Amino acid sequence: MVIISKKRLFLVILILGISVCIFNITNKIYKKDIEVVALPVSNKVVVIDAGHGFPDERS
Repeated sequence: MVIISKKRLFLVILILGISVCIFNITNKIYKKDIEVVALPVSNKVVVIDAGHGFPDERS
């Protein structure tokens, strides 16, 4: 059984709270939004090749 004093429990909760606040602040500072423009594709054919790495052995 582990017994933690009120003083240590308060200190642990305080340190966790401060670290969560610091993480949130730094996450907001370094978060960068990138604007993207999507153009419609009309009269185009999109071909997706599986590309397994060996030549096709068709007969």
